[in-house]
Amino acid sequence: MSDPQQELDELRQQVAHLDREILEKIAERLRTSRSIGEAKRRAGLPIRDFRVEASVMQRARQSASELGFDPGLAESVLESLIEAAVATQVAHQPVTHKGDLQRILILGGAGRMGAWLRQFLAGQGHTVASCDPSGGEFRDLASASAESWDVVVLSTPLAMLPETLGQALDLPGQPLIFDIGSLKSHLVADLQAAAAAGHRVTSLHPMFAPGTVILTGRSVLVCDAGNALATQQACDLFRETAVSLCPVPLDQHDQVMGALLGLSHTINLLFGQALKQLGLGFERLGPIASTTFAKQAKTAAEVAAENPELYHQIQHLNQCTPQVYEAMQTSLERLRGAALSPEAEPFLQLMGECRAYFFPSS
Repeated sequence: MSDPQQELDELRQQVAHLDREILEKIAERLRTSRSIGEAKRRAGLPIRDFRVEASVMQRARQSASELGFDPGLAESVLESLIEAAVATQVAHQPVTHKGDLQRILILGGAGRMGAWLRQFLAGQGHTVASCDPSGGEFRDLASASAESWDVVVLSTPLAMLPETLGQALDLPGQPLIFDIGSLKSHLVADLQAAAAAGHRVTSLHPMFAPGTVILTGRSVLVCDAGNALATQQACDLFRETAVSLCPVPLDQHDQVMGALLGLSHTINLLFGQALKQLGLGFERLGPIASTTFAKQAKTAAEVAAENPELYHQIQHLNQCTPQVYEAMQTSLERLRGAALSPEAEPFLQLMGECRAYFFPSS
């Protein structure tokens, strides 16, 4: 009869060898990726090919299924590898945009999303400059207006967007103008009026964080303001990537955001606040967390670490926020009553309704 400890030691040794082999293959893959990047540069080809990246992710999921493990794990590993490869290549990106190259001015380009957009657009081969009091080629719009711009992107704080739009409309040359704000209701009237007056204006909303590298599976919401050509031209800047361009009516955008951003932010902040009220320190709960708690705590911690001024604006400036809180209060009161009831039926009915919402065909 074999010694269990000896068997365990041998298995751990096998794992150590496998880990080494995996790391050697990662190193080999990164070397190959760098060689591919150098070959592309010599040939004048783009470093980033978002459609190839999407194909790589699909291949990873399929291979994982065939090999008998979670496709999500394979996708996570490949995403990290692609990000590592891009980090070594992106500094020398040549032109990738197949259409006409544009001169693009980003108002608020020193912010996190503005900086991301600048790197993305410059990587596509466009000439990009920032106008921002905090840093950039231009500290004010007056100095930037001395040059000619094909595209002007509004990336200033949400509360400043109406003023920024008004200033951009005065720029010479009738540039394409679009904002990337996460709220639109305070812009709807101004955007529609500008479109009616003949300005090339539209509105986009990238639904991902500024640090995003892989665009596979990401979305950009497209809110037409009344100038279809302007909307098409703004979409063309993202057309050759793997990002999904999702039309959303401009006047319905904030209602959608009330659920996607406002409600989800609120739930996670409530989770943290309730834990604080219960007096149970996270350092105590973390090590013994259930799977559900760990998932929720991870998301809540990420929300708590975000920009509080931005999150306040997302709540305060959204005209649909009162509806979100009313729906949440009604749901909480009903859940409280069902949970405290000695009869199980109200709680079972509530969970059944939730299940039917998420799984309508089951």
